[in-house]
Amino acid sequence: MTVDPVTTEETFRHYEKIAQAVDNKFYNAVGRGFQTDRGYIFLKYGRPDNMIAVENEPSAPPYEIWFYDKLDLTGEVNVRFLFYNPSLAGYDFQLLHSTSRNEKQNRQWELELYSDAVNEIDGNRVDATRMKDNLNRRAREYFEDTN
Repeated sequence: MTVDPVTTEETFRHYEKIAQAVDNKFYNAVGRGFQTDRGYIFLKYGRPDNMIAVENEPSAPPYEIWFYDKLDLTGEVNVRFLFYNPSLAGYDFQLLHSTSRNEKQNRQWELELYSDAVNEIDGNRVDATRMKDNLNRRAREYFEDTN
């Protein structure tokens, strides 16, 4: 197999520009932007087709849900990633749950997201996967929205 050095260099420079933009966008006090969970997902799968950012929902730290119609890398469709900032420090968003078969999946993501509302778990703490319905609790609705 022969490698075209011009194309290879152009491809690398293009990727380098994307990595720099990701570094600038997701840089935080914990690390470089491309080392964060959001930076990793962005570099691996590209820009999400849609995103919801929630900053001030009662009983939940800030969170973001990224929606991808299709992941070209895996062929998966209708994929979602939920990132949250449990420490509330410096935009340190961590991947809490995804529907991708290749990324983190957490059956109890809703309990972790709303960990300040321990008395509102639907069921017992060991087996529960949902919180009780609440008008101000929207993450599951957003995450499961198919529009």
